[in-house]
Amino acid sequence: MRRRLILAGVLALTLAACGGSSATPSPSASGLGSAAPSAGPSTAPVESLPPTAAPTPEVPAAGSTATAICTGIGLRKSAAATSTRLGTVNSGTAVHVVATVTGTPYTAGACGTSGDTWLKIDKVGGKTAKSAYHADYVYAAAGFFQ
Repeated sequence: MRRRLILAGVLALTLAACGGSSATPSPSASGLGSAAPSAGPSTAPVESLPPTAAPTPEVPAAGSTATAICTGIGLRKSAAATSTRLGTVNSGTAVHVVATVTGTPYTAGACGTSGDTWLKIDKVGGKTAKSAYHADYVYAAAGFFQ
């Protein structure tokens, strides 16, 4: 979502620098439609904007609740992609984060971000890890949660 907003802003700035305008005037801040007409094409030089780095997603903090942003996220026995998978969660599932730990690197596909930070989780969807997965804690790749 942030990338789309940044892209829309860059596009708007580029159009403004090129003197682009729409056929109909945009409404004013008061909503009365009294915007001044465009002065026509600009003769100012067009400058290209430097590339904007994608924002780094924040890792959920210990003691917080995180929400899955992808479907089919593996819950594992330890902080490793090769560890035994105890279950999965879908997008929108809330988990309680006990701690963040560094584990083996994982690669994100179309959803999430790659990294090596894992969430140590004691509650999944309101149930304890002990009751749902017969483990004191389960681990999930942090790049798939917000």
